[in-house]
Amino acid sequence: MLRYNISALTRIKSTARGSPPYSTGYSFCSNRTSVKIPHKCLVNPEIRVNARFISNSAATYSGHNKWSKIRHNKAIQDSKRSGMYIRLAKDIGIAVQTGGSANPEVNPALALAIKKAKAGGLPKVNLERALAKAASGGSETGGQSILYELMTADKVALLVQCVTDNPARSKQGLNKILKDRNVRFTPTSYLFSKKAIIRVLLPSTSFEAEMEKLMDAAIELGAEDIVNIDEEGEMEEGTPVPKEDPNQGVEVEVIAPPDLLNLIATTLSQPPHSYKLSESELQWRPNDPDVARADAEALSDEGKEDLAKLVNDLEEYSECVGVWSSID
Repeated sequence: MLRYNISALTRIKSTARGSPPYSTGYSFCSNRTSVKIPHKCLVNPEIRVNARFISNSAATYSGHNKWSKIRHNKAIQDSKRSGMYIRLAKDIGIAVQTGGSANPEVNPALALAIKKAKAGGLPKVNLERALAKAASGGSETGGQSILYELMTADKVALLVQCVTDNPARSKQGLNKILKDRNVRFTPTSYLFSKKAIIRVLLPSTSFEAEMEKLMDAAIELGAEDIVNIDEEGEMEEGTPVPKEDPNQGVEVEVIAPPDLLNLIATTLSQPPHSYKLSESELQWRPNDPDVARADAEALSDEGKEDLAKLVNDLEEYSECVGVWSSID
């Protein structure tokens, strides 16, 4: 008799012409358990050995069912939503640091950040926690603010501001986004200047009169320029061409030195002016708008599409709080 290892519950039956069948019956065997098989069954080609393996494990499926797809899509959406909540909470902390107050009534930047957070669906608990940390002097912004300088293959300069408590992790996350995109880290901040940007909504019915009042007030407060957006969405200097929002009014942009952000925003939003603000923050703008406009026109359609995808991916990064390009 020979011994062979069998790893399942088997029933071995052998039959031969002119000879009685040989049967070992049923036996439960592990990898180390042997079942005796008659030698005659192994040496005689006329004898067949039929073995049927029985498994009691649960059936497995390929995973291509409806719930698997829903679960996969839901995980992606939950991840994006979580990243958005983190950025909204950081914006509140940054607004407190920029405006110098945790009171939205005297800090227009904070009031706009709270409004943006509510519009973005930030849960009330998260909003209250961010405000509490900001009011107590806590670092809801997440730690250190880092400005990364990039240059694309099309010679478009980018500035990416991240707020993180782990610079190494932040750099690693950026490298993952920039992988295979031919974008390198190199000094580009000299092409930009930091500016205070205050966007004001003026009533369309009395735009010219309100615009004149706004220009007088902004220049008196130290504003450098007032820029508007034309119907095609391009930036123009000089006499503003109104871009009307039927729900809110006409939006114009006041540009000022960064240290005057809170002063101008507070003055314009309170009596006697009481303008409605849609944005109040610090931004990096190209030093020469004419060069930026020319570079934007020279960029190919494919280059513009690639740049838009890159900026979108950077903005979705949870530790990123701002992205600016040299062709804005």
